[in-house]
Amino acid sequence: MKKSATWVSVAVAAALLAGCGGTDEPAATASSDNPLNAMLPESVRKAGRLNVGNSPVYPPMSYLPEGTEDREKRQGFDVDLARAIGEKLGVTVTFVTQEYEQYIPSLATGRIDLVQSAMQDLESRRETVDFVDYYTTGPQLFTRADRAGQFPTEADVCGHKVAVDSGDTGYRAALTDFNTRVCATAGKPPVQELTTNGTADALLQLQQDRADVSIRGAESIRYVTKEQEPGKYALIGKPIAEIPVGIGVSKKQTQLRDAVAAALKALIEDGTYVKIGEKWGLSDILRPAVTVNDQPVA
Repeated sequence: MKKSATWVSVAVAAALLAGCGGTDEPAATASSDNPLNAMLPESVRKAGRLNVGNSPVYPPMSYLPEGTEDREKRQGFDVDLARAIGEKLGVTVTFVTQEYEQYIPSLATGRIDLVQSAMQDLESRRETVDFVDYYTTGPQLFTRADRAGQFPTEADVCGHKVAVDSGDTGYRAALTDFNTRVCATAGKPPVQELTTNGTADALLQLQQDRADVSIRGAESIRYVTKEQEPGKYALIGKPIAEIPVGIGVSKKQTQLRDAVAAALKALIEDGTYVKIGEKWGLSDILRPAVTVNDQPVA
């Protein structure tokens, strides 16, 4: 993989300010004493707002509390961290919910400024999007609890049907690699990929025995099995890969990208990032330093 250029200027080091996560209320008023705010594009500074693409359907990253459909009440790691970044930058965060496939086109047209919705930082997406990476996901195989005995290890999944979202490029690539690295090496047949229309459909295929196993980010399925539906699903072994997840920024918006990277760096250094991760039980997937497109920045 090519080493990326250094994006964040030396001035970032002097731009680290204290602060923590907030709400959708207006953040600190932009002023000349906020070097991070000064890093933003003029259009964002004048608007005093960042429009952030986010889908509240993926706990514990972003989801709606039980019993409400009000998107203004979304909560989760992504939500708290986006607000904390906005506060560091001295702007308000407004969440915009779209179909997931629309987020990258919306970055290109300027309808949204950022995507912070558990989007995997994949090389195939970097032609048009830069990613400020903020955690590492692991594609986790799982099955129904009543079938757990059939799959004591990941290798036992070989030859079985695995439900995976058709749009989840990263996880589908991880399954392809799994077939080569695990199944072929063990002399077993490859997994049979059953493509589905989203997570809900994948779970339905699992419940109706059309699929034997499914795959989901470890950060989410762990939460589901422990908090939302305990006793319903069982994890199979360990995650089969590691994939960086990033805040998506249009490749044309380098100034905004650098400002977001600087704000995240500030949150790491003042401990806010770790506190938010601990709140949502995600300490083990946090990243130790800021990367852009999975490469270090100064």
